[in-house]
Amino acid sequence: MRLLSLAALLAVTTTAACAQDPVGVDWRLVSVDGVAVDYPATLRIAADGGLSGQAPCNSWSSLNGAALPELDVQGIRATRMACDRLGEEAAFFAALEAMTRAEVSEDGRLVLTGPEGRSLEFGSVGAE
Repeated sequence: MRLLSLAALLAVTTTAACAQDPVGVDWRLVSVDGVAVDYPATLRIAADGGLSGQAPCNSWSSLNGAALPELDVQGIRATRMACDRLGEEAAFFAALEAMTRAEVSEDGRLVLTGPEGRSLEFGSVGAE
């Protein structure tokens, strides 16, 4: 019984710690500037400052030129696949490049913020 209690405590502690650290988590885009999106886009933040994910049409990657929680998205590179959502993809990339801060909210969402109240909100993949 004691092993089960220790395992349960460790699981809760690990989950709580991960909920506050955006690194190494796959995040799914939920909204842009407070408006829900209906297209797929993801973000992953690596410990070395690498950023990557899937936009509506293409895989992408970039670097964070700042130390978290600050963001300085530099040079988004993407594959060149065509699809009917290239306009939404371009808008996502433009919004992503404008973000200057990344924080995990109390409800476990990753919120990127930028100038003039701009924001991107992500939910963790698999947490829904």
